[in-house]
Amino acid sequence: MESAVSPVARTHGVVRAFHDPMPAALRPSLLSRAAAGPLACAMCAAGTAASIVVNDPGDGEGGLFACPIRAATGQWCPGCGLTRATHHLFRGNVAQALSFNLFAPLVLAALVAVWAVWLWVATGRGVPAWAMSLRVRTYAVAGVVLALFTVVRNVDAYSVLRGG
Repeated sequence: MESAVSPVARTHGVVRAFHDPMPAALRPSLLSRAAAGPLACAMCAAGTAASIVVNDPGDGEGGLFACPIRAATGQWCPGCGLTRATHHLFRGNVAQALSFNLFAPLVLAALVAVWAVWLWVATGRGVPAWAMSLRVRTYAVAGVVLALFTVVRNVDAYSVLRGG
């Protein structure tokens, strides 16, 4: 079975897997065309974050847009409250953020980590060792925890987990 080859490595005639770093002399700069996708995504995320900080998503309708899962089923999904939680996290109110969604800090940290790996791979540095060390078991446990959180937050006795 052949492993995937980085597009950056392919353009330089170097055949290696995504997780293998390129030789330093061939690596594109973090400000090169290879990093355009991750950097453009970071700029969009920064603009969205600024909008969330300035505009309180808890005003008016309770969010920037309605959760499609909540609108369709009436049930709280694991992501319900993330926008409001992010607003309060960026403003330094951690307790209020956690009251909207317990997983907000972990979700934001995971998004930053995924973005960093994307940037690292796009610029030929290979997948960082910490990312390679994550096992399927880690993702399975995270999925089970989020599923349990979803079920528990929809039980009336635990309505405190619904936020607000």
